[in-house]
Amino acid sequence: MKKEEKKIRKVFTDYVVFWNNHEIDKWGVLFTEDTKFITWSGGRYDSNKANIESHKKAHKFLQESKQNMTYQLDDISMEFLHDDIALVYATWIWTDFKTDDNVEDRSGYLTMVLVKSDDRWLIKTTQNTRIDKVLG
Repeated sequence: MKKEEKKIRKVFTDYVVFWNNHEIDKWGVLFTEDTKFITWSGGRYDSNKANIESHKKAHKFLQESKQNMTYQLDDISMEFLHDDIALVYATWIWTDFKTDDNVEDRSGYLTMVLVKSDDRWLIKTTQNTRIDKVLG
């Protein structure tokens, strides 16, 4: 399973790079077509099409506001539920996030289920939870 773990870690490396570079079409390729994504603010997207469209809107705002793109994932751990299903936990940290009146560090947890399809690992479900305490 070490080989599969390495492939999954690559998914998350790409996830961060595409996110920070506003490459949402590339970021969207990391998900299944029928992905379910629950955002830290409680939004829910029930398809990858909706996931991509909504995150493109968010990234347009982030670019227009010249947001600091310092998003990172840490403490990635995984458990294989089957040869082709993995449960993945990670912490996210977004330092120097600009708000209307200040700059703050944000963080939270991701819980994801990944499935292996045609020798590729894809994100099937995401639960993103923001927390008040800054991790790190």
